Amino acid sequence: MNRLLIFGGGFVGSNLACLAQRQGWEVTIADYFYRPGLDTVQWKTVDITQAEGVAEIFTDVQPQAVVNVAAIANIDQAEQDKDLAWKVNVDGARLLAENCAVRRAKYIFFSSDAVFDGQGQGYTEEDVSAPVNYYGVTKAEAEKAVLSACPTAVVIRISLVLGFPVTGGNSFFSALEGKLKEGKDVPCPPGEIRTPVDVLTLSECVLELARSDFSGRLHIGATDSLSRYELTQKVARSLGYDETLIKLQDSAAGQAGRAPRHQNGIICVTKAQRLLATKLLSTDEGIRRAIQERI
Repeated sequence: MNRLLIFGGGFVGSNLACLAQRQGWEVTIADYFYRPGLDTVQWKTVDITQAEGVAEIFTDVQPQAVVNVAAIANIDQAEQDKDLAWKVNVDGARLLAENCAVRRAKYIFFSSDAVFDGQGQGYTEEDVSAPVNYYGVTKAEAEKAVLSACPTAVVIRISLVLGFPVTGGNSFFSALEGKLKEGKDVPCPPGEIRTPVDVLTLSECVLELARSDFSGRLHIGATDSLSRYELTQKVARSLGYDETLIKLQDSAAGQAGRAPRHQNGIICVTKAQRLLATKLLSTDEGIRRAIQERI
C-alpha cells in the first residue's frame, strides 16, 4: 500500500486525506495540533520548523509521497507576524523538501497566486513572481527553496479553494455560511478576481501528481475566473441563502490591519489540462460538486 504523509490537517488536508483513503492510500496527517473529526487516519503532532521532529515522522511513516498544505495562510496574520510566516512558510517548506530529497519521496508543495502582483491576467507557470504582500513573498521564496532542495518536487499554485472542511480550518464556504445563517451582510471587495477550484477536484489532481513523474510548477484552478463578489453570490445562491446579503463594498484598500491584496488572481490552467487526466471544472461545476459531494 502506498503511504501518504500530509502536513496540515485543516480544510484542504482533511479532504485530501479522505479522498486518498478511498483510493487506497495509507494516510498519516502531521499537524501542529490534533484536529478532531477524522479518526480514520493516523495523526502525529509536529512543528514543521523543527528538524528533529520532522525527521522522526519521516522515519516512522516512510512515505512514498508527501503533501505540504501547512502554512500561515491568513494574509493579514502573515503581514503582522513576518517572523512566524517566514519560519513556517519558507523554512518549514524547505525542511520538508530536504527530507523528501534524502528519502526519495514525492513532494507536493502548495503555493498561491499571491506570488503575482495581480496587475495582469492569465498568469502562467513561467511568469515572474512579484508579490504585493508578505504572504506572497513567503510563498515565492518557498517555491525557490523547495525546488532547489528537491528538484523532483511539484509546486502547485492555487487561487481559492471551494468546499467544506472535515476537521475545521480556513474554509470560504463555512465562513460564508456562518454569516448567512445569521442573516448578516457579507461585504465583498469589487476588484479581486480569482480562479477557484473545488477541494475534491484539487485533491484528485494532487493524488494524480503524487503518482506521476512530473516536477516543477503547476497552476490548478477552474476553467474560468470571476470576481469574489460574483463568486460569493453564486455560492450563497447554491447554498439556498439570500444573495442580497452579499454587498459590494466601496473599497477594501486602507482598512486597518488589512494587508494589500493582488487584484487579478487569473491563473492559466492550460498546462494542467494538458498534463492531467483529472478534468478541471468550470466554477459553476466546482460549486455544485463541492456542495453535492461534500465529505
